[in-house]
Amino acid sequence: MSRRALHRLVRPLPAALPLALLLVACGERDAAPAAPTAASGTAAPSRAELVEQLASTLQACSYDGRPERLDPATLTGTPPADCRSMVERVMGYTGLPQNFVVTEGPVANAAAVILLDEQRVPQRVIAFNRDFLGEVRAATNGNPWAPVSIMAHEIGHHLSGHTITGTGSQPPIELEADKFSGFVLQRMGASLADAKSAMQSLGADHVTATHPARNDRLAAIQDGWMEACTQAGQTGCQAGAGTGTAPPQAPPPARSATVHLPAPSATTIPLKYGRFVVDETGRLDPELLKGLEATLYDLAQKQGIELALLVVDDLHGMSAQDYAWTMLRQLRIGKLDLGNGGVFVVAPNQGTSAVAYAPGVAKQLEFGNPPKQFDSWTAETWQRYCLDDDGCGISTRSLLNIVESQVRVLTSSGRTFRIRFNDIQEIVDYTAERQAERAAGRPWDDARDQTIGALVRFSATVKDLQPSPAQFKVNEAILKDGRWRALVVETDEGNEVTLYMQPQTEQLMPGGRLEAGRRYTFVGELTTPGQFHSSAGVQQGNTQLWLFSYDPLQ
Repeated sequence: MSRRALHRLVRPLPAALPLALLLVACGERDAAPAAPTAASGTAAPSRAELVEQLASTLQACSYDGRPERLDPATLTGTPPADCRSMVERVMGYTGLPQNFVVTEGPVANAAAVILLDEQRVPQRVIAFNRDFLGEVRAATNGNPWAPVSIMAHEIGHHLSGHTITGTGSQPPIELEADKFSGFVLQRMGASLADAKSAMQSLGADHVTATHPARNDRLAAIQDGWMEACTQAGQTGCQAGAGTGTAPPQAPPPARSATVHLPAPSATTIPLKYGRFVVDETGRLDPELLKGLEATLYDLAQKQGIELALLVVDDLHGMSAQDYAWTMLRQLRIGKLDLGNGGVFVVAPNQGTSAVAYAPGVAKQLEFGNPPKQFDSWTAETWQRYCLDDDGCGISTRSLLNIVESQVRVLTSSGRTFRIRFNDIQEIVDYTAERQAERAAGRPWDDARDQTIGALVRFSATVKDLQPSPAQFKVNEAILKDGRWRALVVETDEGNEVTLYMQPQTEQLMPGGRLEAGRRYTFVGELTTPGQFHSSAGVQQGNTQLWLFSYDPLQ
């Protein structure tokens, strides 16, 4: 790989890091109780206090869970060459585009961090300790795989869309990152013992509020390692043998789309799978599948949207729809915090298909009907052309065209997933200021005035999980067909916010089902800032959003 290509892959942060806030590492707890709301009669928090509260909801996840607080000035830029090389090699085996930058910092080893830039937009960063590689090798008797496993763990957090909780990490997402580490290290050639080496030496042997106990984490690493070994069709996986004594220097070999997916499970630890196309049947044209894989990779790299086509032999007794939702969670397609993933499932031997779109994608693709087209392809093509010795051949193209038509909808929109607003009052104030400018004679400026569709990240307490439709508060039309349900939350400033949530969202979230009276951080897409024009003038109602994700803060 050229020096220029490497620089693009592992971009250092500038030496004079322009950050508004640096956010604390896993294990830090909120020192103060939740701020009172304006409705309680106590003074609402100031904007500065709200910014500090926001800072407490964006976190880092260090490998061993020890609490750390960093100063932005200590993130000095380019990390050591061996660390950059390690990131490059790990990313080569993930099958996914990189969504983070790498820098040096005074962390214990390596940590996945979220920072706010000058525009208060969250940015994903992995921070290294300069002595990280040597210290980890020393702690593991010189095992060269140990630092790679730590790096794969931190990369797994970012690729999955973790590190967004306000009270540190959560044990479920730590297990996800551990499983991802085991999966990637097996693909790189590590033995099972090598994949576990760092955790054996550095992991805590007891459960904490943010991290599981060492034995649970070792079991997750083993699950990931075994899954990769089984997927590769290797024999003797139970022996735990690797194919290399040290991390490989060469690029990974080309992958085939013909693999078998893990059995669907609503309880297994999710794993960032890193494949955009899977053909369990082995009947589709492999060269055409490579083209679709490249198209979907490009979509993920440019817009952050992850779509996957799964052509499966067996639905394991599930409906195609249930299978699709289970796999959306289990394979962690899309970024968890932004809800920007989707799964197309085609089961030609059962003559059925389905799609599952996370909420960030659902609104953009709501007018298409891929299952109808998939079923038509199966009825007209599968039995006639795909079951002989030559497989589907060129008939594969008509199947892939269905997926590519949905990609074109997304690319034509140009939509990217970046947080624009970081609290609800900011939206209310911004909208009022723009309205005042237009009332004074300024013409509408779409780039400046349009807020509908902006992504918002904020903290609030759940007030009502089953609100009734009400003018300016809950839109009855959105709820009619059952694809969305409503809930009302209240911010620390006393603003009521209506969130529209897909019924399946709760099964995707590590934080479990929403609870009334509990405080969360939410990410969603603005559908109205809450200012409605009527015969009586402008009425202030609830700010309303499509809900993408949530994480508990208490």
